[in-house]
Amino acid sequence: MINCALVYGFDSPEHDVSVMTALEIMRNAPSKGIRLKPVYARDGRFFGGDELSEIKAYTPFEAGKHPEVFVQSGRLWRVKRGKARAECELDCALIAAHGGAGENGALQGFLEVSGVKYLSTGVFGAALGMSKWASKTLMKAAGVPVPEFTVIKKGDELKPLLEKSSYPVIIKPDSGGSSLGIRVADSAREAVKMVDTAFRFGDKVIIEEYLKGAEDINIAVLSTPDTFIVSKPERPLRHGEILSFDDKYTRKDGKISEFPVDLDEETAAELKEYVKIGVEIFEVKGVARFDFLLSGGKLYFNEVNTVPGSLAGYLFPEMSFSAFLRRLIEGATCRETRHFPAGDKLLNIKPKRRQR
Repeated sequence: MINCALVYGFDSPEHDVSVMTALEIMRNAPSKGIRLKPVYARDGRFFGGDELSEIKAYTPFEAGKHPEVFVQSGRLWRVKRGKARAECELDCALIAAHGGAGENGALQGFLEVSGVKYLSTGVFGAALGMSKWASKTLMKAAGVPVPEFTVIKKGDELKPLLEKSSYPVIIKPDSGGSSLGIRVADSAREAVKMVDTAFRFGDKVIIEEYLKGAEDINIAVLSTPDTFIVSKPERPLRHGEILSFDDKYTRKDGKISEFPVDLDEETAAELKEYVKIGVEIFEVKGVARFDFLLSGGKLYFNEVNTVPGSLAGYLFPEMSFSAFLRRLIEGATCRETRHFPAGDKLLNIKPKRRQR
């Protein structure tokens, strides 16, 4: 039996999206040979219990009704009456946290320090992928086209930067996701207001060239110790100037995407080549989704999601979501880890007695 911690939540603008992904995973979790253990992060604490598999547990969430848990030394511990007891040995963890500490490398580092295997992009790749500025800079340096962009940090004088821009432009938080905080500005006056809003999501903001009429093209990668699959491309359908949060999660009037989408032979080949470059740069493990823009027959890298919504399982229709989850979980248990024993030779050297 594989004991797998399903880690999700965290204090992030995408907290609710993370909860929905986790609920979808719990509904479709493979039952044979795998036991999922919910580990819900909220307000700096972790909560567990089977009740977390129901959406009513979160509306509203009452901490006192759920046992507090924590992960340490490769085990899941439960706190009861101020005392901790080991609930089980953890064979692995499945990350379903979007944004914030759950996706920027902090959680990945915590799991590594805690001795828990996971199959997700590691600390380095997750940190790079969370920053649009870093990811665009690296992909551009590797020869992948990106829209022209400028980064603004808190404390920078905005007027000279904004006056240099040709409008319209896209204003977006550097470290946000799910299209939160992203707006199109038609003038410098609008841009100043939108930059101020975007700073609520982090300390850097991207001002990016607006590619009018561009189409969104998404493609995912599934990478396990014994599998490497690149999905067919998807075209999310937008109802405004940009792909919005509503387009992704709340719209109910019609299709939200076209899948698979047919691309001409040259564009399809370029897409696969750019994804290959991205996989190497971000050291992708598990699943990741790469988002591009297609404008005037040319592809531009937009961003990478190292923990995509619904884990991008919908982009692999050749397998059920349950089978998809099994590949991730079983792959996590097979992931190699390196252990270096403490107390090596250097630590055992006795200091020389000082001569008087």
